[in-house]
Amino acid sequence: MNIVILMAGANKDFEAQGHSYPKYLLEIQNKPIIQRVVDSLKNLGNNIISIIRKEDQEKFFLGDMMKILCPEVKIITVENLTKGAVCTALFAIEEINNDEELLIINGDQLVKTNIDTAIADFRTRKLDGGILTFKSVHPRWSFVAQDKTGLVTETSEKRPISDNATAGCYYYKKGSEFVRACFSVIEKDAATNGLYYISATYNELILEQKKIGTYEIPRKDYISFSNYQMYENYLSHRKGGND
Repeated sequence: MNIVILMAGANKDFEAQGHSYPKYLLEIQNKPIIQRVVDSLKNLGNNIISIIRKEDQEKFFLGDMMKILCPEVKIITVENLTKGAVCTALFAIEEINNDEELLIINGDQLVKTNIDTAIADFRTRKLDGGILTFKSVHPRWSFVAQDKTGLVTETSEKRPISDNATAGCYYYKKGSEFVRACFSVIEKDAATNGLYYISATYNELILEQKKIGTYEIPRKDYISFSNYQMYENYLSHRKGGND
């Protein structure tokens, strides 16, 4: 399995609050978020591709740190902000455009449920794609709609179409199918607020009659730090004595 960790997002709102380091280095109980992300992937192998900003390597040696956490990791640097996660992921096209399984995960989040259990479930069900979900209707997330059998019929970004929000962890039976779906998303200009999101690729696969399923995790097992407000919410939650 190829695993792509997306770590090339903007950091401006954290910088505005005085955080000079990339958000991937925010600490949870004295461990950077990205270290916890890597730890959560260990049962899935070491074939990890980390896509980071060139600036973060030059200023903070983010790639060097990743090499310590996972010596086998392949580092890909991006000079400028892209037009969304789809475009960022395509920087790894040479590694993922094949028939190997693919997992794409955000580097600014923590999934406390065992991800390998979800992957095993997707394999058992012989799915072409799988999405980790949790219960929420907040429009900050992406969402999936499902039929009576549990298969995904549609995804949407920042527009609730159900109470099943995605947890930034995306599985594909074949990396080549993801790549093909990415190009289709871009060709159709299926962007949200000018950005191309990973969730949109599943709509393309659904059009090809591919089987896409979900694996639901408890809401408390998903922590996102995609912006500073979410980080503040997490800190407040911790101060209140909650895990």
